[in-house]
Amino acid sequence: MNIGIDASRANRAAKTGTEWYSYNLILELAKIDSRNRYFLYSPDKLGGEMSSLPDNFREKTLSWPPRYLWTMVRLSWEMKWRSPDVLFVPAHIIPLVSPARTVTTIMDIGFVSKPELYPQKELKYHNFGLRQAIQKASRILTISNFSKEEMVKQCDIDPERIQVIYLGFDAGIFQPTRDRAKIKTALRKYKIPTATPYFLYIGRLEEKKNTPGLIKAFAKFKKENLAGQCKLVLAGSPGHNYEKVRELIIQNKLAEEVIETGWVAEEDLPVLLSASLAFIFPSFYEGFGLPLLEAMSCWTPILAARAASIPEVTKGAALLFDPYDVPDMAKKMETIANNETLRIDLVQRGNKRVKDFSWGKCARETLQAIEKVAGD
Repeated sequence: MNIGIDASRANRAAKTGTEWYSYNLILELAKIDSRNRYFLYSPDKLGGEMSSLPDNFREKTLSWPPRYLWTMVRLSWEMKWRSPDVLFVPAHIIPLVSPARTVTTIMDIGFVSKPELYPQKELKYHNFGLRQAIQKASRILTISNFSKEEMVKQCDIDPERIQVIYLGFDAGIFQPTRDRAKIKTALRKYKIPTATPYFLYIGRLEEKKNTPGLIKAFAKFKKENLAGQCKLVLAGSPGHNYEKVRELIIQNKLAEEVIETGWVAEEDLPVLLSASLAFIFPSFYEGFGLPLLEAMSCWTPILAARAASIPEVTKGAALLFDPYDVPDMAKKMETIANNETLRIDLVQRGNKRVKDFSWGKCARETLQAIEKVAGD
């Protein structure tokens, strides 16, 4: 069987959730499947480990000078003239011209449930893509039961068309680090004080991720808590309405207390996680929340929002708060900062929970879904 995969996201240099999902899925499929032939479509030559895959994986570079709408338009040309038996698109934006057998992954529909958290231009793009995916895909994959329930409720999709396949994480990279020299080097690289405890946030700095709420809660925590010498490290790039984040930092006189690292290379994340007091994840809406697994794997206690898929993924391995309640978030920061026994307990729970997830399992279940579509 010939399986085509949209590898455009997997090939991006600066990866976040969707990109890491695509990338790791391709690498794992290469490990477990030598029977089928794969065509990896991308606007650029494949990089990283994708440049040296087995012989049954073939790269197809489809140039597209405009650099936008590549999947919708340029990949459509390829599908019209040289379509595979099954096309797999690991995101909800599929080609306008798709094969009869197309499998797509819809991570979440936050843009439908909470449109106020997205810019208008982005909303139109996502909603159009979602309609196309629902109309044309033979099978829809998603990454949590929460996301499946949202799609059934909000989009009136037959639940039989949707299959939940959990994400994985890179267990080889995300390991606890206790090497003091390595920790000191990483902290200096990102200008984080080496002798001060800190809360770590990983993700885009934007309203959807509730970064403004996190700044407000941290300001309250600093004013009222005896353990207020803690810093807050924001590891991520600016996103929608980032200006609000900067304004809150300045208004609350937190310029010396909040450290913005910008985008952090994957190899440095385990070190920053291992050295942190706790990982904090305040997002209003997540289809899954990949950094939660990475924090668990690095033995980092987790403080997270009681929202969307987060309770499903953490399953008792995080101290939860109401993301809409700033005092509650601040209080939970105080609780975790002052209670070492709680932190140890959360780490132990995380160690147990994270064993339920792997990219290998994700790839096996995805391949089964693709093969089922091919046989229908």
